[in-house]
Amino acid sequence: MVDYLGSFKQSVITSRVGKAKDLLKDLKSKDQDEKMGALHVLALAPDKIAIELLDFLAQKQNQDPDIFPRVVQLVTDRAHLNFKFAQILYDHAGRDTLLQAAPLLKHVLINETDTDILTATLRTIGEEKLEPLTDDVAEFIFYDDDYLKAEAIYALEKIGTPMALNRLEQCAQTQKCDANILETINDLRAKLEAKAEEDETEAQAPAPAKASVPVPEKHEQPDHGRLVEQLGSSQIDKRYEAFIKLSELGTQVSKDLAKNLKTGDHDMMINILRLLSRTIPRDAVSNIFSVMTGNKPEPNIKFAAYLTLASFPELESAAAIVKGLSESAMHVRMAAVKVLDKNLTDYVCAEIKNKIESGTKTGEQLGETILDAQANNIIEYLTISDSFSYITSNYLSKNAPVPTLDNYIHVLEKRKLKSTVKKYKSIKKERENNKKGAFVVISSADTILKIYEKLLSFAGCSTETFSSSQDAFETIVSKQPKGVICDLFLNDMTAFDFAREVRQIYPKEDVVFIISALQRNWDKDMIKKELDASGVNFMYNFPPKPNQVKSWVN
Repeated sequence: MVDYLGSFKQSVITSRVGKAKDLLKDLKSKDQDEKMGALHVLALAPDKIAIELLDFLAQKQNQDPDIFPRVVQLVTDRAHLNFKFAQILYDHAGRDTLLQAAPLLKHVLINETDTDILTATLRTIGEEKLEPLTDDVAEFIFYDDDYLKAEAIYALEKIGTPMALNRLEQCAQTQKCDANILETINDLRAKLEAKAEEDETEAQAPAPAKASVPVPEKHEQPDHGRLVEQLGSSQIDKRYEAFIKLSELGTQVSKDLAKNLKTGDHDMMINILRLLSRTIPRDAVSNIFSVMTGNKPEPNIKFAAYLTLASFPELESAAAIVKGLSESAMHVRMAAVKVLDKNLTDYVCAEIKNKIESGTKTGEQLGETILDAQANNIIEYLTISDSFSYITSNYLSKNAPVPTLDNYIHVLEKRKLKSTVKKYKSIKKERENNKKGAFVVISSADTILKIYEKLLSFAGCSTETFSSSQDAFETIVSKQPKGVICDLFLNDMTAFDFAREVRQIYPKEDVVFIISALQRNWDKDMIKKELDASGVNFMYNFPPKPNQVKSWVN
């Protein structure tokens, strides 16, 4: 096993493609550990040789049923970072696989500028009749590129659905109409009418005088633009009103929200991303990724984008999020870890392990962040890494927050490591006894709760965390906390409303109340009046600085 993997890795490092291919020919006969090891090498290989070797593995005669789905996922992951890898899927994947990879193809169409790659993508969509991408293909008719316009028209004809015909007819009503569009409309309409007649004959139904092509019903879509704009209002009450109304509309407004993500208005983007995390629209994933890969997005915008992606049950690929592991800002790094923990692939695992074992301060910080995020899927994977074991032992023994310790104890208990469990339980008990009191923290985002667990622990306090303001309030009533920290917008009220409820029980002098806000632009005079009227002690931008947290504790 060592000789095979060692030889394969060396051939990749030295770019001996022929030697590497010879070794890959024997991969089917190797055991599972060797197969996984080879994929690990390919996950980290330079683009040029990785494209050639993954293409070799994807060819029909070289496909190994045991690992082919993982090869496809590895290609998909790398294609999100370098669109040239997508050609491997176009050449060797079937229609079902390409349908699953639709978010990748959409991402290519939105972000790629290379004409050859765009042409290959449009042709693949047409040839494989990938109907979900109909609207994305139709967009190219409006671009100032006659060649790509012609490819898009041809792709719509090949897709050949009533919706594709409908989109062509819509284009024919614009200044982009030309002879090619009109001719394609006539050809496609004739094909659809012929198919409709054939279907009616087969069903032995009474045939009408002329078969009609089913055209998708046109529903007048309400304009939610005013409400979306209101998310950036300088008046907090107006923002919250829009937030609640758009929340109630759910998926009805997903497209309106997604298309406004490039507004440039910081607070509007923060609120849109949070709304998308509630509705979880698959079609918006590419838009969210575009926000992160745009023109140097601010840390809090990236953080909010990662929080939104973490709300999706799974992503087609999370490869683009790997770069978030190297973020200097702890809260952004932790949010990226939380997304990756739900979307572990061979590529993601290889990149994480490689960073952990780099022997750098960055690798150590990443290890601590994984532990604080309680990213148990990643933690389980990294049990194979001596470097991670060393980082874990150091961090848990010295200054890890109690919740981080508690989570790792549960991991160890599952693995029946009783002596190590006993050691960390003793450390946990000692650390709990040294705390100065408890803060109640409320947020709908688990990552924000984890960040406050870390910040408050370092300041000498414990935490009780809640996603529900009602549950938090019951705890506050039953036992006086040292302080309360919450988001500006809770699930069912604003922080000001919640502060008024708390103040009916405890005065400002007894329990400090802090609003922790990702939003930052508003009418300052109005905010000051609200702070005074509701009994809020402080309002800070998230994340707070360590010295600010210490001031709350002291």
